[in-house]
Amino acid sequence: MTEKLLTVVTPFYNSMEFIDKPIRSMLCQTYQNWEYICVDDCSTDRTLEKLREYAAKDPRIKVIAREKNSGSAAGGFNAGILAAKGTYIQLLGHDDELSPDLLENIAKRIDETNADVIIPDARIVGKGVSEDLETFDMIGITPSNKGKDDFKTKDRSIILSGREAFVLSLNWRIHGWACFSTNLIGKCDKLNEGVMNPDELWTRELFLNAEKVAFCEGQYVYLRRKDSISNKMNAKSFDVFKVQQKLLELLKSHKFGRKELKIWKENTLFRLQSHSYRYLFNQHLFSAEERKKAKDILKQAWKMAFRECWYNLKFYLTLLKINNNVRRYKKYCCLKKKLQKKGMID
Repeated sequence: MTEKLLTVVTPFYNSMEFIDKPIRSMLCQTYQNWEYICVDDCSTDRTLEKLREYAAKDPRIKVIAREKNSGSAAGGFNAGILAAKGTYIQLLGHDDELSPDLLENIAKRIDETNADVIIPDARIVGKGVSEDLETFDMIGITPSNKGKDDFKTKDRSIILSGREAFVLSLNWRIHGWACFSTNLIGKCDKLNEGVMNPDELWTRELFLNAEKVAFCEGQYVYLRRKDSISNKMNAKSFDVFKVQQKLLELLKSHKFGRKELKIWKENTLFRLQSHSYRYLFNQHLFSAEERKKAKDILKQAWKMAFRECWYNLKFYLTLLKINNNVRRYKKYCCLKKKLQKKGMID
């Protein structure tokens, strides 16, 4: 097996609670030819000091201390990617970890397939996020709930084209915690530091520009926390519709057909329903500026959905369901205020 240099990049910000987990998972790798770039985004705790302690013990760990906080993990990832010397790059969250055999399996699969993208197994571990999805694994391609699948599931031997991988990623039937070739990354824009979860768009653009996408054993372990930034209720969570807009542009510019557009439409309508409820039930937690931002994004998202789905019955059923629930919620709030004035409830 060719000993390719593999780069792993993690941005850290006030990460003392989690810092040992990703670093120790790197130090336990059975594959030795790696570099681990740790980017500190102006932490105010001991994160940078701890990173430098690890780097002093192992020269493969390299620390970048940013002079100005970027406001998102994307800035740290971009800085790490820019400094990477490896032929392939794996991004790793500050509270995630890699199984000890992951890099070895990735390197082996690169030798076997020469693929631009290697997708390992993933284990999603939830903590207080959802009772139904506390822990689950993704191996190969997640089965669809509708109809017969074109691809075998739980099959790591399959090789996808970039277009096939892009389509499967539209509703995340394949995950995005993949290892990408440095050459492929160079063909695409860097992560957008101005939106929340920019990797959702970046990963799909990489899939689309890839020639071959392969799977391998070994696990990327992703921690879903209720108090994580991605799960917190804030106005930036509505940036998801900016990603949906860009995905629509990619679908049209690369001449995908009705089948692929249908997946996008169903996903967009689902997100519109869930985020409309999120805004309705949580707007009291927002500042006036955040309410305006969230409301404006939702308004533009509904306009986008209408342009693409005006002839689709599901669009009107979704809108009707939301309007009915909005009316019920307003009646509930009105009744609650009356009862509070009378001192009948707190």
